[in-house]
Amino acid sequence: MRYSLSSRAKRANRKGVFGLTSVQAFFAIILSIALLAYVIVVIMGTLSESTILLPSTLSAKVINESGQINDSTPYTLTKYSVRGFASPAIVYAINATDNKSIAAANFSLSTAGVITNASAIRWHTVKFTYTYNYNANTVNDATDILSNTSSGISGFFSAINPVYSILAILVIILVLVVLVRVVSGGEMSKGSSQPQL
Repeated sequence: MRYSLSSRAKRANRKGVFGLTSVQAFFAIILSIALLAYVIVVIMGTLSESTILLPSTLSAKVINESGQINDSTPYTLTKYSVRGFASPAIVYAINATDNKSIAAANFSLSTAGVITNASAIRWHTVKFTYTYNYNANTVNDATDILSNTSSGISGFFSAINPVYSILAILVIILVLVVLVRVVSGGEMSKGSSQPQL
């Protein structure tokens, strides 16, 4: 008879703490997700600042791009918009009207790919052959992920109304108080089958 009573009490106690176990598991899952998100942000930030993925590591060459060299409007190379565009260099420039080469002293090229006239002569139709460097896809992907994560986190917190933040804090405090009362009530009840709230 004693054995059956003790097994019944164990079953009742197990039912009594079921809610507590579920709440603890819920909070453990939430904390795990938050920790995982924090680790991802730290890893992506470290990756973007490290030398593992070097920007502007790939190079390309453009042949006979049409443009001009004049005083009124500087010409911008069409590949300036490629991500990681860097180190442009004019291999040669040819005047399209007479197919003669234009000396490099007659124009200047900025790091942004803008060509300006450095002489009194104006060339309205020029064919440029140039090289430039650009980012690998892995660098662009890492940058995009970090940017999206950062903007998502900042957008989420900026969109939250302070009233909802205060309400969330109050709900967390209420849940913690209930958990403390359940645990302390279960210890003080000594054999009671239901937790004391």
